[in-house]
Amino acid sequence: MFINLQAAYWMIAVLITLMIILMGITLGIKVNKKLSAKKENDCLDDFHSYLYYLQVQLDNQAMLRPPKKTLSSFEKKVLQNTLLPWIERLKGVHREKLLTLCEDIGLNHYNKRRLQSPWSMVRLDAAYNLGILRDQEVTSQLMSLLYRSNFDSSVYIIARSIAQTSDNPGEIKDLVLYLVNNGKQHPHLIADISKESSLDLRPVYIQFLYEDNSKLNKIGLIGLQEQVNEEIPEIVHSSIKSEDKEIRMLALQLCMSAMALTEKDVKYYLQFPDWEIRNLFADWIGYSGLIQYTELLKERIQDSNWIVSRTTAKSLAQLGEHGFEILCQTAAGVHGERGRETAEEYLKEKLKQTIDNLSQVEDITEYNQKVFMYQKYFGKSYDLINAL
Repeated sequence: MFINLQAAYWMIAVLITLMIILMGITLGIKVNKKLSAKKENDCLDDFHSYLYYLQVQLDNQAMLRPPKKTLSSFEKKVLQNTLLPWIERLKGVHREKLLTLCEDIGLNHYNKRRLQSPWSMVRLDAAYNLGILRDQEVTSQLMSLLYRSNFDSSVYIIARSIAQTSDNPGEIKDLVLYLVNNGKQHPHLIADISKESSLDLRPVYIQFLYEDNSKLNKIGLIGLQEQVNEEIPEIVHSSIKSEDKEIRMLALQLCMSAMALTEKDVKYYLQFPDWEIRNLFADWIGYSGLIQYTELLKERIQDSNWIVSRTTAKSLAQLGEHGFEILCQTAAGVHGERGRETAEEYLKEKLKQTIDNLSQVEDITEYNQKVFMYQKYFGKSYDLINAL
């Protein structure tokens, strides 16, 4: 009994000691954070005039001058926390001027030293910063860091920096192949990483279309979406016939962006067995304002899939007077019962939208035309007109 009681006292004493130690550590961390925040704010106050100078001079032709004094590592860190977000937001000449300034200040060298740190979090932060700084000298080091890293979330940060710093399309290709072959990343994520590059990657993306790997095919199609021109590689048209539904959709989206489709093609895909493709084309015709295909949507508003039907009604409402008349005809049952409710819903929405936007003579004329068309099929006493 005495032994058990003595053991309990010892256990309580140990627990109390641990609690005191943990409280001391927690308090120390909080105090350290407050002191660091105060030190950082004081440093920013010292840089206030200099940062104002940078904002004023950014639009001038002259190069930005670095601070007159030699900066400590802490001061470089504080200044970096302000300048790097500016670089992320800006483009063109403004970004180039800031990148040159960061080089002159020594931020590139500062982060290169941190890239050799024994601490993984410090190396990762340095890699992220060097990517923003577009330091082309560190690409090979970043590739080595990537190969040594475990496949976790840190891989995306390093890969993004490689894309930002590389001046060789072949390195971006190797990067994408490494990510595809060693991880389970979604093609959209890998493609977004490659798009961080300022290089012309169109040849690389086209090469991916010929690979016997569906992920690479998808990355190629996604990448080409950002570099669309009128010349679509023949392999893209072949990809439309792929057994992979996502590849078919991506290939069609690319053809849409390049307007590389005939009316015969559009009619064919509006009747395609996959409802997603019918919906894709019905939506595309509306938001692109392709009034030449308005008549082709007449059947799709009666589509057996309610999503396609609603998308078609929305597109018809965007296609001017002829589209509005097809909605009226459908709502009046001219083409049968299917799609009537959907058409009526979008008619009401379109009329209300037109009323809300009345501001000029042209708007009033457009509204009167719609009301005249509506009354042509439903009569002047129709409840909806009275409500509006």
